[in-house]
Amino acid sequence: MEFTKIVQPRHRTAEALRRQVSPDGTRAFIVVRRGNVSTDRNHYEIQLLTLKPEALTAARPPTPETVFAFDSDQDNYEEDQAVQQVRWLDDRSLSFLGRVQDGFNQAYRLDLQTGVLTRLTQEAAPVVSFEISKDGRRMVYAVQVPNPPMQNGARSIVIGNQSFWTVRWGQQRLQSQLRKYRFFVADLDTSAKPRPLGEPFFEANIAKPTANISPDGRWAVLPRFEPDRTEGWSRVYPLVQEFVTRFAQTISEDPLHYYSAALVRTSRRMTAWRLDDGKEQSILDAPDDALPGFIQYRTDRLWQGGGASVILTGTHLPLDPDGATSRASHVIEYWPDTGRWQVVARMSGRVMSAQATTNGFVVVDGDKRRRFQRVETAGWREVPDAMPLAEDAGSGWSLRIAQSLNEPPDVFAQGPKGQSIRMTHLNPQFRTATWGVMKPYAWRDAQGREWHGGYMRPDQGAPRGKLPLVIQTYTYEPETFYLDGPNFTSGFTSAYPGRALLREGIMVLAMNFRPEGAEALKADGQSKLSQFYDGVRAAVNTLVKDGLVDPDKVGIIGFSTTGEMTLNLLTFSDLKIRAATLADGDTNTLFNYSVAYGVEAWNQMERMNRGLPYGPSRAEWLRNDPSMNTDCIRAAVRIESYGVPVYGNYDTYALLRRQFKPVEMVLIPGGAHSLSMPSERMISLQGNLDWYSFWLAGGERTTPMLAGETSMSLKAQYASWRQMRAMKADHDAKPRCEREPSRG
Repeated sequence: MEFTKIVQPRHRTAEALRRQVSPDGTRAFIVVRRGNVSTDRNHYEIQLLTLKPEALTAARPPTPETVFAFDSDQDNYEEDQAVQQVRWLDDRSLSFLGRVQDGFNQAYRLDLQTGVLTRLTQEAAPVVSFEISKDGRRMVYAVQVPNPPMQNGARSIVIGNQSFWTVRWGQQRLQSQLRKYRFFVADLDTSAKPRPLGEPFFEANIAKPTANISPDGRWAVLPRFEPDRTEGWSRVYPLVQEFVTRFAQTISEDPLHYYSAALVRTSRRMTAWRLDDGKEQSILDAPDDALPGFIQYRTDRLWQGGGASVILTGTHLPLDPDGATSRASHVIEYWPDTGRWQVVARMSGRVMSAQATTNGFVVVDGDKRRRFQRVETAGWREVPDAMPLAEDAGSGWSLRIAQSLNEPPDVFAQGPKGQSIRMTHLNPQFRTATWGVMKPYAWRDAQGREWHGGYMRPDQGAPRGKLPLVIQTYTYEPETFYLDGPNFTSGFTSAYPGRALLREGIMVLAMNFRPEGAEALKADGQSKLSQFYDGVRAAVNTLVKDGLVDPDKVGIIGFSTTGEMTLNLLTFSDLKIRAATLADGDTNTLFNYSVAYGVEAWNQMERMNRGLPYGPSRAEWLRNDPSMNTDCIRAAVRIESYGVPVYGNYDTYALLRRQFKPVEMVLIPGGAHSLSMPSERMISLQGNLDWYSFWLAGGERTTPMLAGETSMSLKAQYASWRQMRAMKADHDAKPRCEREPSRG
């Protein structure tokens, strides 16, 4: 719980690490966070590291300098941290978003020489992105605009195409609303009020809008979302067609938006804004190539000459009347003062990111890096990409983050001759002798598919008889430190006790939710579930065959998408699972179908359940909906739900209770999909540690540890669980329900 984590940079790419380095190359920053269980706060620090060669060649580099620190009690979601988007403003100051003085993200500037923190925005709603001009005098930012389902003066809501959670909780919670945003420009260090840039617009593409400003503060290039034009563009541009086919089924299936709310997947194009008077001007009347999700946050606007022009990457070109224009994605250069633009290069795929270099830029075209240099008389020239991005910074030293499965991340300085200097010791308390060792593990399922994961034994792998096993599903990255749960990022570890299980004498297997190979990525619906069943079954059988695991003491944890997979496994597979956790899991049940409300979610459930819940395919739905087959569930099930809008798995919970089957549901109303506050993480992590210790090893905790827990409530918890254990014994004595052979 009190492990120190690096929360920025979140990604370990050369581009992300380079952004941590000051413009003059002599310093770098990192952001770390550590939970404090006793105060129920997360402690944040921005630390400065020196990259001066004379300091790094010394026997011992200087200790990192903490230039800003504060404790947050409003840090409920791993993906919306209380300190985020930290960046260099110049060599002597940083800027960032944070919830420092109230409950909403605001923009701040930190003077590194004086330590003075200046609040730059005074919004009554969250600021979601910002960018400041080079001289620090002007800022463009995006802020959420309140959009409650019942407007002022109304006494009723016509639901129309709004979602269940928007109508039910959006009146009180900004997070649950049909979210809208608006861009503003602010002249800093003046009394002038921020000026709006355009009208409010709906959130699109599973991402918040990103702000932008030219270095000289005269221009901004901002996204404009075009839902009414996306279908037409998809008939012209192949990359937009792929976008629509994969992510925007609403466009073809519900063109009237009769049952789909405004949060749709839509194409976007970039437009220029003259900031002195707030006038918008078109750049290209054509969409860009960005997919939904994290690609919306890519770096794709690179200003040149202090603001004279901008390199725009990943944009399509307007079609000529004769249709002769290339329909591929391109990189262009645009001069906002004149409106002129010219093509720099045609892309072979979709742009993933772009990065400025000392004399040009690098763009990632699909899976290929392409480097361009400025040529005075001829614009741009593509050159071989032989130089690492770190060398473009102009300094001999760069950052590197080193870690492994059993070594937590720390920061190193990388020298021009390959030197490596350790800069941080963030978790000196970590010892594998105490915390255990994870080892890679591979197996094949009955179909011959290869699966990868990692296992930990309480005795560090020495043979000592068969042990209870908990399978932690989601992801496993062999090169990344594994603390408690999936190690594809520093967060998203709700519900996974990980190394703590070893102290209870329980072995841990971490596994990906799909096998190796490109074919596995194509699996969908029932085929995705079937390969998951095969992988879990093969893992258990292999570990049992190797003499490591007791087949009667197996548990499994599913989170988010693997929560849905785990629920189906418990229902439709005859694999003996004694205890399970569904942590804020997706579900393909009729109840969830009725409140998910939208083509994309519905289509996924329909594929899993082999049809619609009405009409000719109703029988197929009934056969494949887990909630309609809860009589087949034999495991003791713990269900965790995070946040106020409880709906996922509530039907399963009620139906299992109706049958006197062992089930517990824990609601954490202040949490979000990935828990962050120490007390909430303790409820989930310690709660699951208790759950598996009880069901797999017969253990019972006697010391109160959780928020609001007393000796009496702890005794009541175990009295309830012992009662559930007797119920399970009764159900285990009954014949198993019949299953289709194809379902496991």
